[in-house]
Amino acid sequence: MLSHHDRTELEKIERSLELSDPDLAAALRDGRRPKSRALRSALLIVFDITAVTLLVLGLVLPDPGVTLCGILALTATVWTHVARHRL
Repeated sequence: MLSHHDRTELEKIERSLELSDPDLAAALRDGRRPKSRALRSALLIVFDITAVTLLVLGLVLPDPGVTLCGILALTATVWTHVARHRL
């Protein structure tokens, strides 16, 4: 059991956290992990590079399968970028 002083200090810390970082405070309150934007951005960049590489290889090589994979991957990256900016 916490003393009255400890409870008031914790309430002050909680209010300070809610003012300084409301997303983190909500994540801690709801019990979910905060979203990692850096990891998501890095994965999206890797996917972009892969899609462009597949498309270029498909245009250079006489293989329509690689071209199709590049077009599909590029379509998926565009869709992901648009969906990401709508949030």
